[in-house]
Amino acid sequence: MNPRPRLSRPLSSTRAPLGRRPLGCGSLGHGSLGRALLGLAGLAALTAVACVTINVYFPEAAVKDLSERIEDAVAREAAAQDDTSQPSDPSTEPDAGTSAPGDPEAGESDGGDEVGARLARLGQVAVATLLRLTAPTVQADTVAAPEVTNPAIRRIIDSRAGRLPEIQRYKQQGVLGENNRALLEIRDLGALALQERAAVQRLVKAENQDRERMFREIAAATQADLSQLPQIQQTYAETLRQKAARGEWIQMPDGTWRQK
Repeated sequence: MNPRPRLSRPLSSTRAPLGRRPLGCGSLGHGSLGRALLGLAGLAALTAVACVTINVYFPEAAVKDLSERIEDAVAREAAAQDDTSQPSDPSTEPDAGTSAPGDPEAGESDGGDEVGARLARLGQVAVATLLRLTAPTVQADTVAAPEVTNPAIRRIIDSRAGRLPEIQRYKQQGVLGENNRALLEIRDLGALALQERAAVQRLVKAENQDRERMFREIAAATQADLSQLPQIQQTYAETLRQKAARGEWIQMPDGTWRQK
C-alpha cells in the first residue's frame, strides 16, 4: 500500500502581502542617506549663491581724484624743468661795458642810472620770488593729497615730466594718442624718418612702463585690489581724455578713436 503523499504548504503563505515590506535596517539606512545628500546639496547651493553675491569694493572716486592730482603734478613739474633749462635773458644781465655802482670813475649821471636799473631788477626778482612762494600751482610739494607726495609716485611723476614736452609735440602731430587703458599708443609714424620712428617707440615704451608702475602704486594708495587694475586704468583714461588738448587723439571706452 502506497503512503499518502505530503501536501506542501502554499507558497503564498510565506510571502508578505503585496505593497507591504517588512521594516529593516536597510530601508532606514537608505532614507537617512538620501536626507543627508539632500542637505549637503542644499548647503552647497547656498554657498555658491553667497560667493556669487560678494562684490569687491572699487574706490572709483579716490582713484579719479588721485589721477587728476598726478596729471596736474606732472604738468607742473614739466613746466618747472623747462623753466630751469631756459637760458637767462641777456637784457637782465649787467653790461660789461658799464661801470659798477659806486665806481669813482663813473659819472654821477651814469652811476645814478645804473643804481636805478639794478634796484628795478631787484624789485622784479623779489616780486617773482614772492609769487613762487605763494602760488600753490608752482611748487609740486604744496599738493595737498598725501598720496601724490608718496616717494614712489613722486619718482614716477618726475620721470614722466621729463618726457612730457616731447610727448605733447608728437601728440599734436598725430603720431601718438591716449588709448582707453590710459597707455600711450602710436597711431601714425608715416611722416617720420626711420631714426625718429625708433626714438618714438623707445619714448612710448618708457612712458608706458612708468604708467604701469604708477597704476600699481595707485592701487596701493587707495587700497584697491590688484585684480582691479583694469578698472584703475579705465578711470585714469577718463582723466586723460578730459585733460587732452584740442587736436589730440583719444580712444573712447568703446574702442573708437576721436580727435578732440
